[in-house]
Amino acid sequence: MFPHLKREECPECPVCFNCQLPTNSCTNGGQCDVSGACICPTGWGDLDCTQPLCGSLYEKDRPLREPDQDCVCDPGWGGVNCNVCQNDKACQPFKGEEATCIKTAIGLKSTHAWCATTNIPWIDNTHVSLTCEWEKDQCVFQFWKDREEQFYCELSECSQSTSAENDVQGHCKKANCGCMKDAFMCGKEVDMSELVKNVKGPSEWFCKNGKDCWYNEYSTLVSVFPDNIQLSCDAGECANEQDFLDATPIDHEFSSYTEMMVIGAICIACILLFIVTKVIAARQKRMFGTRIELSTEDDEDDDMLTATTEVSMTFSEISYIVAGKSILSNISGYVEPGQMLAVMGPSGAGKSSLLDILAKKHKRGVTSGKILINGMSPTRRQFKRITGFVDQDDSLMGTLTVRETLTYAALMRLPRHMGLKAKQKRVEDVIQELGISRIADSLIGIPGQRGISGGEKRRVSIGKELVTSPSLLFLDEPTSGLDAYNAGVVMECLQKLAHEGKRTIVVTIHQPRSNIFKMFDSLMLLTSGQLVYFGPVKTCSSYFRELGFPIPTDYNVADYLIDLTMKRPDDVASRPSTPGLVTSNSQEQLLEEIHTPYSLRRRRQQEEGSGELDLVSESNHTHFLLDSFYSSSLYRILENRVKSNQRLSTNEYSVWVDAAGHERSDLSLGQFYHEFSLLSSRTFINMYRNPFLFFAHFVFSMILGVLLGSLFWQVDVDLSGVQNRLGVLFFMCALLGFAATSALDMFNKERILFMRERENGYYSPSAYFMAKVLFDVVPLRVLPPVVMGSISYYMIGLNSSVSIFGKFLLVLVLFNLAAAGLCLCFATAFKNVSAANLLANLIILFSMLFGGFLLNKDHIPPMLSWLQHLSFFNYGYEALIVNELKDITLRDKSIADIQIPGPIILARFGFNGQAFWSDVIRLIWFVLVTLITSFLFLKYLVKERR
Repeated sequence: MFPHLKREECPECPVCFNCQLPTNSCTNGGQCDVSGACICPTGWGDLDCTQPLCGSLYEKDRPLREPDQDCVCDPGWGGVNCNVCQNDKACQPFKGEEATCIKTAIGLKSTHAWCATTNIPWIDNTHVSLTCEWEKDQCVFQFWKDREEQFYCELSECSQSTSAENDVQGHCKKANCGCMKDAFMCGKEVDMSELVKNVKGPSEWFCKNGKDCWYNEYSTLVSVFPDNIQLSCDAGECANEQDFLDATPIDHEFSSYTEMMVIGAICIACILLFIVTKVIAARQKRMFGTRIELSTEDDEDDDMLTATTEVSMTFSEISYIVAGKSILSNISGYVEPGQMLAVMGPSGAGKSSLLDILAKKHKRGVTSGKILINGMSPTRRQFKRITGFVDQDDSLMGTLTVRETLTYAALMRLPRHMGLKAKQKRVEDVIQELGISRIADSLIGIPGQRGISGGEKRRVSIGKELVTSPSLLFLDEPTSGLDAYNAGVVMECLQKLAHEGKRTIVVTIHQPRSNIFKMFDSLMLLTSGQLVYFGPVKTCSSYFRELGFPIPTDYNVADYLIDLTMKRPDDVASRPSTPGLVTSNSQEQLLEEIHTPYSLRRRRQQEEGSGELDLVSESNHTHFLLDSFYSSSLYRILENRVKSNQRLSTNEYSVWVDAAGHERSDLSLGQFYHEFSLLSSRTFINMYRNPFLFFAHFVFSMILGVLLGSLFWQVDVDLSGVQNRLGVLFFMCALLGFAATSALDMFNKERILFMRERENGYYSPSAYFMAKVLFDVVPLRVLPPVVMGSISYYMIGLNSSVSIFGKFLLVLVLFNLAAAGLCLCFATAFKNVSAANLLANLIILFSMLFGGFLLNKDHIPPMLSWLQHLSFFNYGYEALIVNELKDITLRDKSIADIQIPGPIILARFGFNGQAFWSDVIRLIWFVLVTLITSFLFLKYLVKERR
């Protein structure tokens, strides 16, 4: 047709690219159009989508990257194809003024990342790029060497989940990979095309804070690459408020890594606690060692202490009235140094009341009379320094050894300036003095655990008073509850202390056996609060014989005297009306009456018609004994001795109960620290040797943490998920609230011990309270909620933010302390544990009612709404709910696809979404107020009143 043109002069047309042909294909996630052209993903260009585009993500006409050159990106953009935003400013021109650049790698709609590999040293300068379209559940992975793409993988059926605040993990089930033609690893130097072609998935990756990441392709590529390709990434995605609302909620997965870190931290804390406990226990053991060597200075302190001052005590006209009833009436007496006075009488005679008054104990009634020490009337504080008082019942801490008990008594009561070795030496002297060396390192014993015997406990109680080398020692029925042998051993120790140590000892005793009765130097016999005998023990038999009451040879003198003070006057006709000698016939008649069984005497009285005279006869008999004593030479000796001492002092000891000035008024920070450190040490030993309650709280916290985590495993962000969150947080509060009732028994076990040690001047209530709070409240009220919350938090799937988790633990601890503080108020205010337990549980239930879970706070009647401000559940539960729900968005598809922000959920349940920190502050105030109230109750209500 065109002969003028030659065939060979026409140029050959290039082969057209047609992705529909098997020889041409689209790469990097490009889609093949029906026209045969590739539709490339954002950021990729050229016919087959192999070349990166430069500029920025939202630019329309983007240039191709120059060969062997890096892309020149617009300001604020980066990555191999300039798809990764660097800051909010780069996003705002395209997404609005409120747009932000998400750098956490947690995708909303699309994720772009450019990463450098860090663990492939055998291939230089390698990178990874990743693009995910979450609306399509698709991702594209590319591997680069230098500036050249080596291979790519198109990933499908992808999903992502978060496990912490900025941690994201991606999963893709399927993969379709291809090699880039003539690339370094695809034929140019190494041919991996077959390996890449066989990759079918699955694959996954993980990023922490959008920077520290790893990628794993579970395929044949593991023969070339590590199991996890470690990556240092730069990720970015532009998003505005609408993108956040439109985005599909991201699943929150249980983070085994985070949970293992928490559990590991708990284990490390337990190991540290164990090591610290062992170190402190070893230090305590060294402090209570038995080898003691005194320096010259310590020896001087010990000599000063052991030099006991000899004192004599004179008392006169001691009277005691309770509720208008006379308990004691005009009792007088004295006791000399090196002597032991026995106060005897039947039950109700006033023996213990007299001893308490002589020892200047707090009494409930009105006390009057005169008490002189060496002819002077000392102040209460001076009196305490030279006296010791041993109660009838032993109040000892069962977890301590004998040596530890005496050492703590010495450390607390002896002067602070006195050296430790001198105090230890004093303890050893007391141990030798009481003959308890054999049991010095034996535990006192607690219920269910065998300890020392009753007689040994009584000697330990005496030893606690002897460590201060008291010149005057009071003992209330020291043989009560002991068998004959142990009673004898105790009294022999007291006799030795009096005679060899020149101490003045006053003892109340009920019915001692004969050998014990003979150990006393003086005897005071009471009946119905009145004095019927005071004088030497050795003259009492002849005195009562002269009154017509001879003591049979086969009769215990003490038993006979007790019977005599209570004896019905059946022998009125034969007994002289005034003191004097009686005939042998009257003596025989008296003995016959004494040894005649009561039933026979009663029958005889009824036959004789004398039963109605019993009360009158008893009164006459008592008056006879009183008149006889007050007209005797013994009374005149007593009267002269009392008057001679009264000339030296006119000060009268007459007090009302709880009179001012009975407490220590001085406040010494050094003394407080001294007492606090010793009480803390003793409380630590007690908890260390009796750790059941601590381990019960600790173990149950772990079990409940696992149980709650399993029961509420990975709650969703939907309607049921909100319900589960409300329920589990309320259950935690209720559990901690009722578990805190174990604090009710904390003071009860040591209530009597505290009252007696406080009365005897061991320590101040403030030091005791602080030690109990530090070593009892903190381990039992801080560690358990931390353990339970740490174990269950991530298992349940609560807000994964570390800061939210920290605030969650803070509220749990404060809530538990608030519940414990409330229980401490009842524990110190009520002596009856059952009553305290009932009231504490009622108050806790009342608090639960106003917590916001059982009753919507917006529906509380206005006249009762003020009650919610008294509920610590209100503050604790609201803080937990606000902390958890404020920053989440509820999304539910059960009926329709709805999204409800957390603040709206909080408002519907009656919670204030801005109240977290105000609730925390109120909880702190609640804790402080309850602890201060508990201390005030302890200081002013828990006192020894006899």
